[in-house]
Amino acid sequence: MLSFNDGTLIVEGPATVTVVNGQCDVLGCPVNGSFSVKRFRALPILARDSCTLSVDGGSIKYVDGSTIPSDWDRPELEGIALVIGEVDSGKTTLTTYLLNRHVVKGLSTCVVDADVGQSSIGPPGIIGLSCVGLPTPTLEDLHMIGGYFIGCNNPSQCLGRFISGVSAMVREAFSRMPGLVLIDMPGWVVDGGIELIRNVVDAVGADYVVSIGVNLRLRSGVKVINVSRSRYVRLRDQGERRFLRNQALRKYLGSGLTSMNIELGRVIGNSVIECVINNCGRYVIDDVPEVTRHGSVVKVPSRLFNNIFIGLLRRGFLAGFGIIKEFDLKSGTANALVTTEHFDEAVMGRLRVDPERLEEVDAFPLI
Repeated sequence: MLSFNDGTLIVEGPATVTVVNGQCDVLGCPVNGSFSVKRFRALPILARDSCTLSVDGGSIKYVDGSTIPSDWDRPELEGIALVIGEVDSGKTTLTTYLLNRHVVKGLSTCVVDADVGQSSIGPPGIIGLSCVGLPTPTLEDLHMIGGYFIGCNNPSQCLGRFISGVSAMVREAFSRMPGLVLIDMPGWVVDGGIELIRNVVDAVGADYVVSIGVNLRLRSGVKVINVSRSRYVRLRDQGERRFLRNQALRKYLGSGLTSMNIELGRVIGNSVIECVINNCGRYVIDDVPEVTRHGSVVKVPSRLFNNIFIGLLRRGFLAGFGIIKEFDLKSGTANALVTTEHFDEAVMGRLRVDPERLEEVDAFPLI
């Protein structure tokens, strides 16, 4: 048993936490009963007067006072707000805290999870949407009510689809008439990343940008609110980020996959693969080790034409996910594993997933 007053217990997973008695919250969300902290994630549990916890597994660290910077309480938002910051700056933590602050005041709030490389709402390569009226300790606990498949976990590889996806999810969010839409942006804030932020601000008509340590100039009419970075943000290495992406893939693919053949006319989204399917002559499949050019023809390694991660659309809405294991150009079909057979189109991107281990493998290259 761990009892503490007016301080914060940071629990790093994997762990199970049980609130034995007292009042405590996580990022502005009151918590009680038992809840889990996943591997490579950490939750700050703040005591309100006093709190007694039982922690099974993981590691713990006590902090006197709150881990939340005082200026995180400053933004009073409505309309559309982007949350920006570099990788491991605490963007998702800030988004969760802002969500909870506004929800407890009675403001219906939607979150557009645009951090496609470290998604909390949906698997990698998806811009996910959730709308809530109650606080939550973590965005991972939210139900994805809408999604836009872009098929890459780095927005620099799919700028057009990324902007289209964020815009589409904001439109879908406002169909539910929220008071606030928070957009958790990727951690790309240098060079082209700043231009991407500006383009998204213009595309969605943002009212605010809440920035953790990013100096940004925007058009008039958009208010930039600069806030501090928490001293207690957990830094992750590439292996940990990859683990979390694979964990999200298994969450959305691992509940049961059905094998089926998809007509190639229903497969869209990757211009190179579409070119090969339609025998356009610019790209050909070959047993070369790497992409090679021969005059006007580009030879693409055959190993890249399998295990393509796909989004399944029905009437224009994301209905499920799948993996194209291989293409059969002679029969005009693609052999796939899918979460639903009720879809109109299968949208490809660049992400590839091992269908046995449900883990990401080398992405389809930019050619």
